[in-house]
Amino acid sequence: MAEDTIRNRRPPLTTTLPAPAPPSLSVDESDETDANISKGISVIDILRVLTGVLLLSVIFSWFVTDGESITWGYKPKYLRWNNLKNLFKPPLLLTDEQLLQYSGANPSLPIYIAINGSVFDVSASPQTYGPGGAYGFFSGRDASRAFVSGCFKEDLTWDLRGLEEMYITGDVREQDDKELSEISRLESSGENDSRVRYLKKRRDRRRKEAWGQVEKAISHWEKFFNNHEQYFYVGKVLHPDLSGTPVRELCKGDKKP
Repeated sequence: MAEDTIRNRRPPLTTTLPAPAPPSLSVDESDETDANISKGISVIDILRVLTGVLLLSVIFSWFVTDGESITWGYKPKYLRWNNLKNLFKPPLLLTDEQLLQYSGANPSLPIYIAINGSVFDVSASPQTYGPGGAYGFFSGRDASRAFVSGCFKEDLTWDLRGLEEMYITGDVREQDDKELSEISRLESSGENDSRVRYLKKRRDRRRKEAWGQVEKAISHWEKFFNNHEQYFYVGKVLHPDLSGTPVRELCKGDKKP
């Protein structure tokens, strides 16, 4: 009987209390929390990442190039020693006569060449631009015309006038010559002035386009010497005024590429 009573007895009910609610944040605390979240990535963090990437690049470049470069072989112009030295020197202003002194004949002086009035130091290549070098005739002068025409005997001058004619060739040259003959005939007879003006404008426009080719060729060589790892800009050469002097004709001698 006592045993049955024990078996039939119900276990006591347990009351589960709800978990306490988290403390509510005030409006100011909530705003501060949102602000902290939004500031999770700061400018300083970005700079740290970029600095780390740059440092790794420097280290890898040093090992890959066997310690020769930390910039993967690239040498920025402004970091080259000769350019850094020239930052503290005023640019030279030379006359053509003064420039002749830097032809390499005097070993105590550097070797200079000039392109379109810009003077460059090419002393790093005496075997090329020094006396007896393959291009030694360029040294000590501004031979811009020869750089464009390829006439290394007749065109060792800076006078570019008339060079546009070398870019008027083939059928265009034939048409240009016909127009010139027609202009001459009409002017001698004094008739059809409007036709003459039209033909002259065509020929002027043609030469303007050809002159753009001359400027493009000169710009190429200026950039070549200005961006070269061993050559560097040192100043300007001042040429005399050519007003009133005859325009040079195109050379007819041997040309070199």
